[in-house]
Amino acid sequence: MAHYIIERVILFGSRARGDHLKMSDFDFIIVSPDFERVHFTKRMASIYKYWDEHYDIEPLCYTVEEFEEKRKEIGIVSQAVKEGIEIELIHGSKESNSSIVDDLIL
Repeated sequence: MAHYIIERVILFGSRARGDHLKMSDFDFIIVSPDFERVHFTKRMASIYKYWDEHYDIEPLCYTVEEFEEKRKEIGIVSQAVKEGIEIELIHGSKESNSSIVDDLIL
């Protein structure tokens, strides 16, 4: 399985707004320079393999360049940047990142 250097993660949608239901999915924008070599749909499929929580996710995976372009357009990415929550990444510590997910679920 490929490992990606993740530069940025933004939680958006009902989980970010706080109006989610108990089983609502998590909407994420994930930005990585490593996505450049991967077809758009395969990026998302590979992210699902990393998610081991009991909640569904909807990741939108962009290269740095794609993200910078999309955030300038009217659409879901610019809305997520404006209203979403940027997740602070703790590189090299799965346990620390897991606690971030726990905080989001509660």
